[in-house]
Amino acid sequence: SVARGGTVVSVGLPAPGRTLEVPALAFAGEGKSLIGSYMGDAVPRRDIPRYLGLWRAGQMPVDQMHTGTVPLSGLNTAMEDLASGAAIRQIIDTSADV
Repeated sequence: SVARGGTVVSVGLPAPGRTLEVPALAFAGEGKSLIGSYMGDAVPRRDIPRYLGLWRAGQMPVDQMHTGTVPLSGLNTAMEDLASGAAIRQIIDTSADV
């Protein structure tokens, strides 16, 4: 579904040994690219100030990306919610269990 000249970014971590098959002619004939992303390829020194600027300008809806905050003791439930799609991003509060 990527346009001519576009780039497909593979995200997530597949199981070891998994393979990906792509139509070679579609990539070569249409100038498409396929790249991987490791941990979002973030550069904190560069990206954090940029993200803060976007948030301050109202262009990064952080409140919509944060599903909730859970104590460390709720980590298993938080992971289950993430796996089932019930949660998007959660903050693990380690001070809540102290």
